[in-house]
Amino acid sequence: MYRIIQVLNNNVAIIRIENDEQAIAMGKGIVFQKKKGDLLKKEDISKLFMLRNKESQQNFSSLLKDLPLNFITTGYEVIDAAIRKFNYPVQEYIYVTLTDHIYWSYQNQQKGNYEISRLPDMSKEYPIEYAIGKMAVAIIDERLNAHFPDDEIGRIALHFINAKREGEPQIDEVFDPRQDIIKLVEKILLKKGIVRTEENKNFYDRLMIHLNYFADRLDQPEEQVIFSKNLETNIKTDYPCAYEIGNEIYQLISDYAGRKLSDSERVYLAIHIQRLL
Repeated sequence: MYRIIQVLNNNVAIIRIENDEQAIAMGKGIVFQKKKGDLLKKEDISKLFMLRNKESQQNFSSLLKDLPLNFITTGYEVIDAAIRKFNYPVQEYIYVTLTDHIYWSYQNQQKGNYEISRLPDMSKEYPIEYAIGKMAVAIIDERLNAHFPDDEIGRIALHFINAKREGEPQIDEVFDPRQDIIKLVEKILLKKGIVRTEENKNFYDRLMIHLNYFADRLDQPEEQVIFSKNLETNIKTDYPCAYEIGNEIYQLISDYAGRKLSDSERVYLAIHIQRLL
């Protein structure tokens, strides 16, 4: 029997298991009419995703604030399957980055904004990661009633390549030339004393996710985003340091793209930066 820590919906709960560890438990109607502190039978659980340490628990809590639960459980199922079936070692942050990717790819497809990537075929050189990507698309399609294009196989494979645990070969620069932008931004952040720490890692990873998607859209026609100029004025006044750093990053990316970018992007960057100060 497992103790319920938090009921998320009728089918999903956070539970406490052996050695005081936490896990996400899934099963049809397993927590219907149950509450925190109630017991859950092991045989009623169809899927169990471990939250083995504080970082994994924080990552899950962070995702819960921003994304629908079905996308989170789908992302966790993909990663869990990669670990179990392919014995693939991953770093904890992939739970945030991959789940975020799945959500926004789905949204872009629904809105007709999806753009095919320019990633080369990696099926022969990186067959394991490619197989994980292929498996992931099948899981996503089934769980979300979606139809992810084959292009997503490579994109998801790249997430696993980038998040392979330390000590394993890293090849992010091979496939994604836009990592140049990320490296330049990281230099700016380092110069300003901003580095990824245990305390800020969720906000730092969110900024990196935002920059990756922003970089991925540089070749697309600029969207006219309507936002209040008063908001920019307030950000500039209330958070001058964050605005200054955000503006420096904005100018760097504008120069990289060879064109002026939406002013709203400067505001979004400043908001991300403020969370790190």
